[in-house]
Order: sequence, then structure tokens, then C-alpha cells
Amino acid sequence: MNNQLRSELKAFWKQNNKSYQEELKSFRSEFAKNRKSMGPPKKTISRQPAAISRDQSGLIDGVVFVVLKELDNSIGLGSHAYFQRMYVIPESRNPRLANQLFRTFLEGFDREVEKRDHRAKVLLSENINPGLQKAPMRRYFARLGFQMLGGNQLGGEIWARKLKTHFSF
Repeated sequence: MNNQLRSELKAFWKQNNKSYQEELKSFRSEFAKNRKSMGPPKKTISRQPAAISRDQSGLIDGVVFVVLKELDNSIGLGSHAYFQRMYVIPESRNPRLANQLFRTFLEGFDREVEKRDHRAKVLLSENINPGLQKAPMRRYFARLGFQMLGGNQLGGEIWARKLKTHFSF
């Protein structure tokens, strides 16, 4: 991450954070009832952009970000996990872009095993969009190595993908 990209990402979130939060809020209110809860993660340790897409003019139109969090040991996933979320601005959304952005993220994330925190044994992905909580998307996640864990208090499906880890002194 260089200063130019940092500046562009700040501008992206300044312009899109309100619509992102409103979208999350609408999904949460629609599906928050009667869902199995895994409980909230304890504490965010770091949050980083992991992949971006740009429109034809070169502006960022989508971002995958990863958050390293400390977990409650009672959920059985270890002490830490990476959480992944993706946001693409509404006017740029299409299945092809989402697939390319997500696969690019996964390939890069897998390659960087030595840079990841070795305490995180899983990558968790939250699918909070009710329009995507259907059989084809579930098959898609399964083909990418994810297993569904259940739902969370926000109404999203939580998917886990085991990570290779590397520890060195």
C-alpha cells in the first residue's frame, strides 16, 4: 500500500461509506430475527484492503478488505481469524466483476501465507446480502473451499475456509 492508493481508498470510503452502511443496515434489519448466532468477535487487530477493482476511468469501484480479529475460543475456530468483506458500488455490480475480484483476492491471500498472522487458522466470509443467500452462491462458496458455519446476529451467512499457516522466528 503506497500513499497514492491510501489516498484513493480514503476517497472511495468517504464517497461510499454512507451507502455501504445503509446497505448493511437494511440487510441486518431484514434478517436479524431467528438466526443462529455465533456471537461477535472480540477485538479488531488490523483492517487492510486486500484487493481492489477499478472502472474504465481508473477510479476504484470495488474493494475487498480483510480484518484480523481476536475470537472467543468457545466458537471452536481458534484464537484469531481473518474476516473478509467485499463492497462494489451499485452502478458497477455484476457477477463477473464480483467473481474476478473475489478470486483475485483469494489467490493473493493464499500466496501471502508468510505475511499473514499465523494465529489465524481460518478465513471467514460473511454473506449478508439476502439476494445471494441462495443455492448457486452456496455452491460457489463450496467450490472455493468454504464451509457454511451458520448465521450471525446481523443476518448474514458465515462461511469458513481453512488457511495454511506459517510460523517462523
